[in-house]
Amino acid sequence: MVLPVLAWMLSRFWARYTANPTRTVIESFQTPIYMIPFPAITLCPLVAPLAKTRMKLLKRLRLPDNMDNDTANFLLRYGPSWANEHSPAGKDYVNNLEELLDINHMTFMDFLKFLRPCEDLFDSCSWNGETKNCSELFKVSYTFTGICCSFNYLLEDYIKTGRKKNDSDIVRTDLYGPKSGLRIVLHPDLLAHIDNTAIRFSTNSIGVVMFPHHPLEYVGTIAVRQILQAEQELWISVTPLVKSFKTIEHSHQDDAGDLVLHCADETFKLKYFPTYQYTNCFISCAIRAVVQLCGCVPYYYAPVADMYSLRICGWEDWQCLYTNADEIRIIQNVKTENFSCECINPCLNVFYDIQTFKNLSKSQAVLRVYLSSETFTVMHTIPLADRLYLLASVGGIFSLFVGCSFISSIEILYFIGLFLRSYSSSKKTK
Repeated sequence: MVLPVLAWMLSRFWARYTANPTRTVIESFQTPIYMIPFPAITLCPLVAPLAKTRMKLLKRLRLPDNMDNDTANFLLRYGPSWANEHSPAGKDYVNNLEELLDINHMTFMDFLKFLRPCEDLFDSCSWNGETKNCSELFKVSYTFTGICCSFNYLLEDYIKTGRKKNDSDIVRTDLYGPKSGLRIVLHPDLLAHIDNTAIRFSTNSIGVVMFPHHPLEYVGTIAVRQILQAEQELWISVTPLVKSFKTIEHSHQDDAGDLVLHCADETFKLKYFPTYQYTNCFISCAIRAVVQLCGCVPYYYAPVADMYSLRICGWEDWQCLYTNADEIRIIQNVKTENFSCECINPCLNVFYDIQTFKNLSKSQAVLRVYLSSETFTVMHTIPLADRLYLLASVGGIFSLFVGCSFISSIEILYFIGLFLRSYSSSKKTK
């Protein structure tokens, strides 16, 4: 009776051990905020380019014989909004846009960069209460929405060099509260003239979408976002949180005997990004998927395409992007016959919890982003069942049901050894 119960207890314990249970402990509530990067802030306009910028480009363009000024104005006004696979409403106008750009020997990237300069977004900027030139704070960046403008975003620089830069390149601050951080006043004409047509060719929202994210994280479709609209003042209070996985070993074996990683440490490599982030892993998978399906990458992966000599999708590839939009938009682990993607959390993960407050503004739209406190919390996830736990538990189970311990087992083996030695000596004597 004792042995079956012993076997059952051992099997139950082994199942618990292999399930790798964990617990989370607080290391500190009082870590100074200057030890954490200020979040990168990426702004992407969901509105038409400024009228003065469109007119400046229109004056430089030569129109095809079958195109009038109204059609050209339409393409310049809404082209940047629907020119990717996420906005299929504009696919009926792709041929017209292609014809316009071809006759002027202009690439689609040139077209977008001309219509989306960062200086068209801002009226004024300040950092920690000090007025700054917006061009010094923000630079052109690429996200899944297209061409945007980012503050404290270093991933694209890392991609170009293939390695991390100095940690001092990341913006940090020891100030907190509404009077600190980043303050932006949008250009007065940016949100002044909104029409319902723009909704059809972009998203269900009109304004400037703001993404707070880690400085080394690509802005993908699962990114947290807020919309800043006309006559609004948007306050973003940021509370950083650090979670790390602490264990001697970063992997364990599952029931099938396969090695399973607890988390991705600094040695974990992605194919297209020099630094591991959870979102970067899915984007790397998405790039592999679109290359496999269409043989090219959308223009918003331009930094990766330049670094790894990937072809940027041309007009002839747009139908492939539209058709396979669901397959190349990877936001969770995938395993099929022809493709697999498995992403795990990094061993050191930085989160930015945000709280938003919106007020009406009598004039221009205003964005404020600041840290909520002078300290942040650091948490560790540790395994409940390590090898010491295994040794102690098995010893306890044997002691309970058999009345022996590991010391007793060693003693038994010792006396068996003495017996065998004595038996062998007696046989030699005879």
